Amino acid sequence: MPAARMKRFAAGAVTTAATVATIALAAPATASAAVQPPLVEASSSGTTINISITNPHAPIELAGCNAMIVDASSIPAIVDNPLELLQPGVVVFPLFDTVESLFGVLPGQTRHYEVEDVEPGLYGVVGGCISLLDLVAGPTITEPEVLAVVDLDTGSLGSSGSAEVPAFGSSGS
Repeated sequence: MPAARMKRFAAGAVTTAATVATIALAAPATASAAVQPPLVEASSSGTTINISITNPHAPIELAGCNAMIVDASSIPAIVDNPLELLQPGVVVFPLFDTVESLFGVLPGQTRHYEVEDVEPGLYGVVGGCISLLDLVAGPTITEPEVLAVVDLDTGSLGSSGSAEVPAFGSSGS
């Protein structure tokens, strides 16, 4: 009887090892899949910027996303090299002082931010996702949306543009 139990135990161990090996072999293929940018909607009203961001990735993809408010003058450099987002002073919001603020939206999640008392001026809202398994590759970003922040609390003066800004090298057509 103990020999039969040993055979069943050995067969179970072999099956478990085969399952783990299959998952381990599949994981690198999943990790190397292209990282998609998040879905981002942004608007401004007076000195408040509202942002909604959705991470389009499945949990197995291990991609973290977030939306950032940047000074509009930084947009061309960010479009050329998304790692510019990590340079001091480029990102106005969030502060990136915690892991959550860097990878604030996990796979399948949606998050809303209401950033109040933003200094008047032109800003860009950029969404980015990065694979937590390949941080060296850097983030995949959305096309920045340019917003005007003004002292007047009127929606008509809030949003001043879209991703088709000549500074990006776009001719607008």
